[in-house]
Amino acid sequence: MFAVPFRPARVLLVAAAAALLGSSLLAPDSSRAARGMELALQDDGTFVIGKKAVSRTRGLELARAIGVTRLRVNLLWAYTMPTSQYNARNEPATINYNFTQIDQLIDLAAARGIRVHLSLTGPAPRWATARKSPPKQAWYKPNAREFGQFAAVVAEHFQGRVDRYSIWNEPNWKTWLGPLNSAAGLYRSLYTRGYAAIKGADSRAKVLIGETSPFQRPGLSTAPLAFLRKVTCVNKRYRRAGSCPKLKADGYAHHPYDFNHAPGFQYPGPDNVTIGTLRRLTLALDRLSRAGVLRHNGGGRMPIYLTEYGYFATGHRALPVKQRTKYLKQAYSIALGNSRVKSQLQYLLVAPPPNSSSAFFNLALLNPRGGKYPQYGALQSWFRGHRGKVKRPGGGIALPAAPPNPST
Repeated sequence: MFAVPFRPARVLLVAAAAALLGSSLLAPDSSRAARGMELALQDDGTFVIGKKAVSRTRGLELARAIGVTRLRVNLLWAYTMPTSQYNARNEPATINYNFTQIDQLIDLAAARGIRVHLSLTGPAPRWATARKSPPKQAWYKPNAREFGQFAAVVAEHFQGRVDRYSIWNEPNWKTWLGPLNSAAGLYRSLYTRGYAAIKGADSRAKVLIGETSPFQRPGLSTAPLAFLRKVTCVNKRYRRAGSCPKLKADGYAHHPYDFNHAPGFQYPGPDNVTIGTLRRLTLALDRLSRAGVLRHNGGGRMPIYLTEYGYFATGHRALPVKQRTKYLKQAYSIALGNSRVKSQLQYLLVAPPPNSSSAFFNLALLNPRGGKYPQYGALQSWFRGHRGKVKRPGGGIALPAAPPNPST
């Protein structure tokens, strides 16, 4: 999501507000259908905070009906602890983490055959930033060592209950990680620390790199492939141009939004990656692998997880109803047709409340009262037409019981 992390009133875990921002081009390795591709969903306001018109249980049933087997949740570092602790200028002697909402969601989802993917991201606590800024400005130079300690606490708490993580949301977008000209180096440190901490606590958990936004906006974002080259210290020819540590990952997470065009549109700029230009990403990942700077755990080509996508249902960026429902189905078919894509995620189930700070970013399938937009029916019909090619929700998933909330 093109978003600025915001501070809600009296909640520990929040959904981040989002802001701003023909024919498909398929890679040579993308000619066969990606059988078993999972369908995913994210709506932290509904599933974590529970402050929308649709209850969590109702939301999960609606998710199952469109084939969802995975929920992505942004676990916002600062808001996992009490206000007095995340807003302190100096690190508290004891940190009292509260993962209750996430644990409840994991259990509710597992009972319906759905698993949770946690994206560990900012804002950072005030004491873990270079400026000692309040959390609403805590995108500035977060401390990687402290983040690694947080990631270890998370992975230990959710061991056996969460099987997939990713590191930071849209690190190539200024107000998620900055300053922009230093973001790649900051992200490399955050990812390295986070990856090691998660694997050290739970070696079986998958860790995804990236979570990148799709294109450059001067002064606001770096194009994802330019950003990735800086993270891995290679030049434009993908040759090593520095002494960065070699990285490993279990997959690459990306947000291939293109709000204004048909999914197959060839978005300009060789370093931008939208749903219609996924080949640019697969080729870049292959070149990085051959350079030895970013490799897939277990070998082979790096899989791709499309962890945010959608079209505006309201506002000045909303397309006509028939057009946006058609585009949504086309985008899902492009993802399914690419053998590297393992997950396609719809961002938002229920529209944000009209008076909320995130109301303008409405990519939802349901209106604020829970009524279905045509997009919901479009995804439901797409799922029904491709049931043999995608993962389908099964019975309940047996998980270990949630442990007590940790204090460190």
